[in-house]
Amino acid sequence: MNRDEKKQYVAELTEQIKTSDALFLANYKGLTFPQLTAIRTAVKEKGSDFKVVKNTLVKIALHNNRIESLDETLKLCTACAIVNGDVAAVAKDMKKFAKDYDKFEIKGGYLDGKLLSGEDVNRLADLPSREVLLGRVLATMNAPASNFVSLLSNVPRSFLNVLNAIKEQKQG
Repeated sequence: MNRDEKKQYVAELTEQIKTSDALFLANYKGLTFPQLTAIRTAVKEKGSDFKVVKNTLVKIALHNNRIESLDETLKLCTACAIVNGDVAAVAKDMKKFAKDYDKFEIKGGYLDGKLLSGEDVNRLADLPSREVLLGRVLATMNAPASNFVSLLSNVPRSFLNVLNAIKEQKQG
């Protein structure tokens, strides 16, 4: 890349990072092209971007976004997942590929203004999906109403049981 191409690349990367929900960094050294393509495809299916980046260029893009906490992470070969949307789903993909490919190592990340270690990204991957969490919240919100309806239906049922007991007692 010449100087103008690098400036353009850094500008695009800066904008992508600014609008992203999270950023995950990984060491990809030793992976084959098909393996990298598999990772890139899986991440892109989630609406995010995965690219191999030059450390100095991504460092400039991060500094343009006032993110300096990842400087120590930018060593060796770096691949960057720029997450838009479901952060946990992309973290799950990253964890899966780290497990499948010995040479793929999650270095860390950045989420909501906080630095993440590789272990933090793995813990994030262990979270249930967004749909499961929303289902749990909905079930929790519906529980009081469901219990109240059940309580209301038990009152006539109990009254009917008392009347039947009285009826059987008078007949017997």
